[in-house]
Amino acid sequence: METHVIIASLPLRGEDRAVLVEAAKDAFERVVERMEPQNEDLTRSLWSPEYYVDKLLLTEDMLPISRDYAASLIDAFLVHHVLDLALEADQ
Repeated sequence: METHVIIASLPLRGEDRAVLVEAAKDAFERVVERMEPQNEDLTRSLWSPEYYVDKLLLTEDMLPISRDYAASLIDAFLVHHVLDLALEADQ
């Protein structure tokens, strides 16, 4: 469902944050399923969708950005973060 909601400031609040946290949770499940990390339980314990959305996803220089586009960035870039978590779990 395409919306025309624009994110114009950080930190994210309310519905913007909730939508992106849910998108991150869904994307994480897809990535973990494909990646099959060696220490899946520990990788999952290191994962925080709230931290990812609040601290890693967007920066001020990316604003304004549509919420739909921000959600698409999760799908595009989360794999790298999950890989880092899996490597941390392996150590």
